[in-house]
Amino acid sequence: MREIIDSINEAEAKAAEIKAAALEKAAEIGRAAEERAYDIARLSEAECKAYREKSIKAAEAEADRRYAEKITVKRAEASGFAAACLKNTDKAVNDIVRRITRGGC
Repeated sequence: MREIIDSINEAEAKAAEIKAAALEKAAEIGRAAEERAYDIARLSEAECKAYREKSIKAAEAEADRRYAEKITVKRAEASGFAAACLKNTDKAVNDIVRRITRGGC
């Protein structure tokens, strides 16, 4: 009978040791996971910041390109409009100059 009780006590002690080792290992794994999560968050933040800056630069470059393209088109349109306006003013200008030089004003 004594052997059975000693065997049970020994098994309980061994189970307590196993449980303590498992809890220690779980705590160690938890700490390692937290450290890894912190590293991943830090790296992700840096990666996102770099991606954001790259995206902003690309968007600015695209906006500058589109602006230059549109301004070129609009300058050509304005130049054509100005030329058309000047073409239509030649007759009126010549008439005014003729009046002034002949003394009809």
